[in-house]
Amino acid sequence: MTFFEFIKSRRRKAALFFLAGFFSGGILYYLCREPAGDALAALEENMLVWASGEQDFFQALFFILWERGKVFCVLWLAGYTKIYKAYISAFLVYVGMQSGFLLTFFVMIRGTRGILYWLASGCPQTLVFVPLYVYCFYRIIERRREKMMPAALFILTCFFIGCMLEARFNLPIIQWMYDGK
Repeated sequence: MTFFEFIKSRRRKAALFFLAGFFSGGILYYLCREPAGDALAALEENMLVWASGEQDFFQALFFILWERGKVFCVLWLAGYTKIYKAYISAFLVYVGMQSGFLLTFFVMIRGTRGILYWLASGCPQTLVFVPLYVYCFYRIIERRREKMMPAALFILTCFFIGCMLEARFNLPIIQWMYDGK
């Protein structure tokens, strides 16, 4: 199966898992708003403090590489087990929950401007990470082991580019949005 056939055959299922997680994340935020009110208020306060400070590019890059790298490594480790299909489904639900939780958080804190904060929190690295994860799912599910070294170099290069985009452009965008309030 080619990469484009893979996308075409699995896009509905992937979208359903993501949307299930997305709406669950929004509901989870809404249900946890009062019990976790102090923690959520502290999160907003920490974001304001962080946005007002100067960030070192290399420190941010290493932090992002560590945080994103953990998830990326677990994806590939699970890809070599028998639970790889269940893990990919759970991964899509988890990413959807993160996205839905974050959107609801920003909308509840900032009103309709929260949608802009949510969109800014994913730009520009999402433009690299989404196709990269789809390609990784393809490599894992289809078990394409031939020519693995060029594919591994391509995947790692794209991963590093996505992390660099996040450190170089996303952090200043978020800081700019918080400074402008």
